[in-house]
Amino acid sequence: MFQDAMQQSGRAPLTLEEAARRFRHLGEETGALRVSLQATERERQAALERANVQATLGRDLRQEMDGLRSSLTSEIHDARDKLAWAMKTVEAQVLASRASLDGLVRSIAQPQGSIGGQAATLYLDLLELSLTGVLSDDVSIDPWTAGTYDPGRRAIGRDWPATACTMIGTARMRNLRHLLERALAEDVPGDFIETGVWRGGACIYARGILAAHGDATRRVFVADSFRGLPEPDAEAFPADVGDQHSTYQQLAINQEQVAENFRRYGLLDERVVFLEGWFKDTLPTAPIERLAVLRLDGDMYESTIQALDALYDKVSPGGYVIVDDYILGPCARAIEDFRAARGITASLEPVDGAAVWWQVPR
Repeated sequence: MFQDAMQQSGRAPLTLEEAARRFRHLGEETGALRVSLQATERERQAALERANVQATLGRDLRQEMDGLRSSLTSEIHDARDKLAWAMKTVEAQVLASRASLDGLVRSIAQPQGSIGGQAATLYLDLLELSLTGVLSDDVSIDPWTAGTYDPGRRAIGRDWPATACTMIGTARMRNLRHLLERALAEDVPGDFIETGVWRGGACIYARGILAAHGDATRRVFVADSFRGLPEPDAEAFPADVGDQHSTYQQLAINQEQVAENFRRYGLLDERVVFLEGWFKDTLPTAPIERLAVLRLDGDMYESTIQALDALYDKVSPGGYVIVDDYILGPCARAIEDFRAARGITASLEPVDGAAVWWQVPR
């Protein structure tokens, strides 16, 4: 039948030998195809395994990164909280450690005509609380904490009060008081000056300290541009490049307002001397013979170095130099450059983490 069908199709019938050959060939091709399919399947399985491994690694990496991120965030929050607490603790310790020495110095520095020990202490304590805005919980107006009042930040001068006369905080105010009273007790000759006064609070306090101790001769020099800080002079003072203080209008307080602040506290008289203008123009020719306390609060390299160049040689032996802004890089650089150039080795004493002071050798 098979041969009949082949004859009817017009083809020559296959011999048994040819048919067997063709079946063998077909079997070989089928085997080769099977091998190829098996190889393809192995590759597919391997690819799936690699994908699974990568997915597992990716998942593990994401979990590890998430865990690390969470841990770092927690550590940062803890560190921030610890720093805030430490700042408050340091301020409390500073004030506590100064208290007994302050009392001793004040007991020595009570000349005839002074208010008297306890009365002077109460007056100056109250004056300090009022000038810093602590007495009234005066809120902040700085760009970082505006509208809030934080006693801890106010204590160490880390905000700008809305109405109070100073932003240096109670720790630095107490430092000013301590050193000025020491100068009185040790009879260090000379006046007081602050270079950079804002609303005048530190200078008002200095005048109040002199009044409370019955001093009748020393003057308080109030040096400021009374229109804010200068724009950075990048060519002359590269350390000030990028400084933003000149852009803050909150820092531009005119002389009339500062004088009114003195008047409100009953401390404006002929012994308060205003030096209005840029330091380079006013300080070299200021009518100052000797200084007992030089307080620098110019923030910038330019303002700090110009004040030192003009005034340091007028600080009496045994007198004091206070640097309000040592926490700021340009200011610290000016202090370091000046001290190195002059060979000054007197130790820098910390105040509150921001300010430092040193005593001029006798």
